[in-house]
Amino acid sequence: MDRHLIGRTALGLIAGAWMLGAAGPAGSDSGVTVRLFQFAPGQIEVAAGTRVVWTNQDEITHTVTSGTPEQRDGRFELALAGRGTTGAVTLDTPGTYPYFCSRHQSMRGEIRVK
Repeated sequence: MDRHLIGRTALGLIAGAWMLGAAGPAGSDSGVTVRLFQFAPGQIEVAAGTRVVWTNQDEITHTVTSGTPEQRDGRFELALAGRGTTGAVTLDTPGTYPYFCSRHQSMRGEIRVK
């Protein structure tokens, strides 16, 4: 068998496996970075059962509080106490979940669960 054909086939299989992993099946993780008083990305869409992980890249404490500053809904409240700290929630029910930082209320994000 041609060595180049084998190499191209292997490369195609590796690329295909990587793309399937990037899509993130239910039960996988999705990440949000907290940096410069922003959630990035500000909006994400995930499958039900996905664990959403926030990582604080700022030196100061931020929160991830479900709802809006005007109406907290009590679904989750995470404290990210400085650079490198993380917090996570798993969302099993389809819907739209707004969140914000209770210390810096202009920081807002949204999770859409399908």
